[in-house]
Amino acid sequence: MARISRPRLHALDGLRGLAALAVVVLHVWMYTDAFYPKPGRTDVLDRVIGEFRIAVVLFFVLSGFLLAQPWVNGRSPSLGRYAVRRFARIAPAYWAAVLGTFALLHGTGHGREVAASELPKFMVFLANVFPQTRNQLDPPLWSLHIEVSFYVVLPLIGLALLRAKRPLLVPVTLLLAGLAWTTAGTIHAWPPETLWTLPSYLGAFAAGIAAAVASKSYTGVRPRYTRRMQHVHITGIAVLGTVLVVANGWWHSRGGTGTPGHAIGDLPAAIGFGAVVAAIAARPGRLLASPPMRALGTLSFGVYLWHMPVLYGLELHDRFPERFVPAMELVLPLTFALATASWFLIEKPAIALSGRALAKRSPAREPLAAAEA
Repeated sequence: MARISRPRLHALDGLRGLAALAVVVLHVWMYTDAFYPKPGRTDVLDRVIGEFRIAVVLFFVLSGFLLAQPWVNGRSPSLGRYAVRRFARIAPAYWAAVLGTFALLHGTGHGREVAASELPKFMVFLANVFPQTRNQLDPPLWSLHIEVSFYVVLPLIGLALLRAKRPLLVPVTLLLAGLAWTTAGTIHAWPPETLWTLPSYLGAFAAGIAAAVASKSYTGVRPRYTRRMQHVHITGIAVLGTVLVVANGWWHSRGGTGTPGHAIGDLPAAIGFGAVVAAIAARPGRLLASPPMRALGTLSFGVYLWHMPVLYGLELHDRFPERFVPAMELVLPLTFALATASWFLIEKPAIALSGRALAKRSPAREPLAAAEA
């Protein structure tokens, strides 16, 4: 499989940006119109926006797809370089958000406030597994704890991909293992601290890895395929994936899914997102790769980290509107201002610093370092 070209990466960045924006819309809605009196109005809009929560599943799928690329393509990257780059991309901005939110809430009596003694659990990405810190401080950070766990085990998954005669069996096995975990947890009523861990979301990462493996197979030479046939095939994959995502949202939004719903979770959406990501990577659209969408993708991490502290700050100063539209008009500009500061003052310098450090250690591999970024 040829290495994904820059436009394709831009398109996936645009997709990530839309996912981050969906999370902001969801949380602002939850604090405004979701609980606003609505006589004569149905709950359809509540159900639709409520399912924006699966944007987090898309983040996991994208991580599986993008980070597994070296191993899928038959190359084992240096573990040292891999660890440094992952640390530089996630930890500094994450730590800034943790400390910033702690400073904002400290001494306010806010329901999300934590004691200073609990901060180390957040700093080492382990807040999910303790009842005192789970879903506290800045709730969206829970997914970063899952993400970092995936970074730790990915080299082992990569080794399996390199050695497997049929690489697609690796993500399929991971998906089934994750399903077995959530099924056992649902049947035996495991505590939330047990289920807010990587095994519960392994299926989403596996869907991304499966998309990467399938994309490699698809991009091989297919002399029987005309350009039009390829376009129809890719479009069909994207449509099928979208249908799975929508069906997953419809199923869960209805409520009452019972044991199967808790055990299967958002696995259909993960598989659907995997198909959509593979289709976009094979044939990136101009819209997702456009400059505004690329900018949104660049700032998406900061948007995800800082939108809840912005919301809390407005609440604490009695500036948070009761209705959705006025609230978004306040939250979005402040969030993007902080996200821009995060990118230019923390994220981008950390990435550049890690690149220079790795280049000094191994100058001959500097072109490869740029490709790995």
